[in-house]
Amino acid sequence: MNNRVAVITGSSAGIGYAIAETLAKAGAGVVVNGRSKQNLEEAESAIEMLGGKVLAVQADASTEEGIERIVKETVNYFGRLDILVNNAAMVGVGFPFEMMDIEHFDEVLRTNLRAPFLCAREAVPFLRESPAGRIVNIGGLSSKTPLPFAAADAAAKAGLSALTRVMAAELGPQGVTVNTVIPGFQPDTDSGKAFNERLSKAFDISPEASIDVTRSRTLLKRFESLEEISEAILFLCADAGGSITGQELNVNCGLSTH
Repeated sequence: MNNRVAVITGSSAGIGYAIAETLAKAGAGVVVNGRSKQNLEEAESAIEMLGGKVLAVQADASTEEGIERIVKETVNYFGRLDILVNNAAMVGVGFPFEMMDIEHFDEVLRTNLRAPFLCAREAVPFLRESPAGRIVNIGGLSSKTPLPFAAADAAAKAGLSALTRVMAAELGPQGVTVNTVIPGFQPDTDSGKAFNERLSKAFDISPEASIDVTRSRTLLKRFESLEEISEAILFLCADAGGSITGQELNVNCGLSTH
């Protein structure tokens, strides 16, 4: 991964930070992004302490202005862009579809589908110049499993999976691969806690019971680690993953199997 540069949206904490750290350890220059200045500074310092090359860009990756800023500052600083990981997202579960207001539905689609599309569109002119251009979209279980109270998230993530396949077809002749990685549940991350809180309320069970139920549905009877997710993404971004495109990779201990 030496001399390659990766942008990871929503990477000041959680899965996004784990991805940035793993790619940095492998030798890539990484761009961490988020809206919290404090979280970004902490993420930047942590990667620098590991000896990694890192740029922190405070911007909202769900807006066109924020996306343009991320890509512009990346290219100005590193001179190139080889990898885009569309990780930034919002928790889109917790409401029955018949009670969901259109503002919430639109916000979830804007953040979880429209933003990755815009990020990819902004990055493609630079990715096609790379000898190993990569786009990895972080998908969701709701795109594959009929999860109650997740209508907006299901629509967005299913759309993202379809978008992945279309982008792979269009960008393949230019040497850019596009794939989706579908994690399961990470109960210790901020997003995992928010997801579990909404889900437990929707099903009227305790947060602890919700975690136990979800764990029991995995084939391995455990949850995947952040390291397992980020190592899978590293594989797709490395030379070894160069022939893989248009695919969905489940990294969720068998919570989804197709």
